[in-house]
Amino acid sequence: MKEPTLGKAVQKQIDEIVRSLDLAQSGRTVLRLSGTNDPNKKTLELLSGEWDTKKPWFIVDESGTIHALTSVESFMQFIHSLHSVTSENFGLKLEKAIWRNLPVDFGDVWAVAIGELESRLAKNRDSRILEVDIESLVDRIRREHPNLFYHVKENELERGD
Repeated sequence: MKEPTLGKAVQKQIDEIVRSLDLAQSGRTVLRLSGTNDPNKKTLELLSGEWDTKKPWFIVDESGTIHALTSVESFMQFIHSLHSVTSENFGLKLEKAIWRNLPVDFGDVWAVAIGELESRLAKNRDSRILEVDIESLVDRIRREHPNLFYHVKENELERGD
């Protein structure tokens, strides 16, 4: 019986995906998804690798599209990592916007900004903090609390008292 194979283009795509995800080249599982006579059933055929549930599976459907299948635990770890990176990125953008506006005390401005964000969440549970325009948030804080920022006037630093 002839061993099932992948087309070279599909194999190259999977190689690129594995490389970009920094996964081990050896032992990856590649499956072919095929239709059956029953429209409610499909078959999975092992093309390479093993039926190892600890590693992601690459599934090639009838149209040649590559899909990835992973455990819920791995997926949840990925989502958690994504949330952490997104949150850190948001914090760095907020920090940069605050520093760009010359705060007298960074911690005070940070506390006001976080307070405003928490207030938005409390008022509107559907609101998405990551969609906040950080620059306008800091500009509004600067207008409402001028004493928290230095003001540059004619090449001199003056407190906004």
